[in-house]
Parts: sequence; structure tokens; C-alpha cells
Amino acid sequence: PGIKLIILFLLQVKEAQRRNSGEETAAPQQAVSQSHPSLESQRTLQKSDENEPEWQESLRKSKAADEKRRSLARQARDDYRRLSLQGIHRGKQADISKAATAGDRRPLQYPPLPPKPKLLPPIVANGRPIRKEGIQRTISNSTEESIIKWFKEEQFPLRAGYQKTKDTIAPWFHGILTSKKAEELLNKTLPGSFLVRVSEKIKGYVLSYRSVEGCKHFLIDASSDSYSFLGVDQLQHSTLADLVDYHKDEPITSLGKELLLYPCGQEDQEPDYISLFA
Repeated sequence: PGIKLIILFLLQVKEAQRRNSGEETAAPQQAVSQSHPSLESQRTLQKSDENEPEWQESLRKSKAADEKRRSLARQARDDYRRLSLQGIHRGKQADISKAATAGDRRPLQYPPLPPKPKLLPPIVANGRPIRKEGIQRTISNSTEESIIKWFKEEQFPLRAGYQKTKDTIAPWFHGILTSKKAEELLNKTLPGSFLVRVSEKIKGYVLSYRSVEGCKHFLIDASSDSYSFLGVDQLQHSTLADLVDYHKDEPITSLGKELLLYPCGQEDQEPDYISLFA
């Protein structure tokens, strides 16, 4: 009977140990299972937040800000590329002008006078022939004389009116013309035709252009040793010829798309610029 009691006691101890080990193994599993609801609740909360209008509005603003930054970056790259091309073109034009000047150091000479017309005007007043009505100017003598003096003293040394690499007057160059006379000449030509004339009002030039809609007139600033259209941030050119050549490929305005295609030359046997070089 004593041995049986000992065996029974040992069996009870083993059973108790087995139960304790089973409870300890189940405890971590229960802890893990209890942590799962918190993860699921977080996912559910995140999904509910994504459906909230405030979250959607914040997401939309973030995307819009990213798109704006990308657009500004593209614009900055385009502006840098455009300014770089303009700088390269300006450098090439300056090199060409310097090379032409260095290659021919002969002093400039006035262009040869044209032959006298065979028929003289029949009407003479005060010893001077009267201009025919079609080209009669409405400029006061004092204004015209001051403009001619300005051209001879300041513009002739800069080769104003000359072709870039030749000692001849450019076919598009005209003397002191009114806008009305310039339009009369251009109305006989095709769209894309142009001429550069000495302004009858200021010490400067005007580029008159024939477009499909009609004639346009662009003032050219010649107040310094360069030439440019009046306006903000206009490209500077060394000579009038450089300005004309540049706008054979580049439009004067982005809206009008004015390209200088066909030079409008002289109409009469006597050039209208003769008083500038006499």
C-alpha cells in the first residue's frame, strides 16, 4: 500500500507539470492573437481616413504642388536654353562683324551718285526743281537738316545702311520717308516685304513691314552704338544689317510672326537716300 501511494503521488505531480507547461505555451499564442486586433484596427482606421474629404483635399494639393514644381523646372530649363541660344547667336554676329571690319580696313566711301535723269522736271521754283507730288515730303527743313547732319556724323561711321560685308547700300535701306510713302511702296509688294527708313520725326529708324493684314511700323532705337527695337529686353545688334539678318529667321513679335522675307527697294531712278550721302 505504501508503494501504491508513492506511485499515485508521482503520477499526480507529472500531470500537474504537464498542465503547467501547456498553459505556458498557450500564453504567447494568446498574446499574439490579442495583438492582431490592434493591427486590423489600424488598417481599418487608415482606410477610413483615406475616405475622409480632408485627406482627399490634402492629397490633391500635394499632387498640384508637385506638378507646379515640375512645370517651373521645365520653364527654367526652356528659358536657359533660349537665352543660351541668343547669346551664342549674338557672339557669332559680333565675330562676323569684327572679321569683316578687320579684313577690310579701307576707309568708307560714299556710294556713287546715280546718273542724272534724262528728263528734267519742267517746273522750277527759287532755282530748285519741285518734287513730283507722289514723293513730296511734309517735313520741315530744319528737322530734315538736323536728321541728315545726325546721320552723316554718327551713323555713317557705323556703316548704317550698308550691306554687312560690302561697301554698297543694302536693297532694303531708304532715306527719310514718311509712313505714308513707305506704305505706298509696300502696298505694291507681297506680304513679308519690308524696308528700313530714316525716321522723319526722330533721330532713328523705322522698319516698315507688309503683313497680310496691312502695314506695320517698328521703331528702331539707335541712341547708342547698337540697334534694337524699342521695348523691354530687346536684343542688341552691332549694325542695322545684323538686325535685319537676325529677323529673317526670328519673328519680330511672337504674336505677329513677322519674318523679313523680301526687301523693298527703290522705286525711282534717284534713290531716296541720296541726301544722306551727298
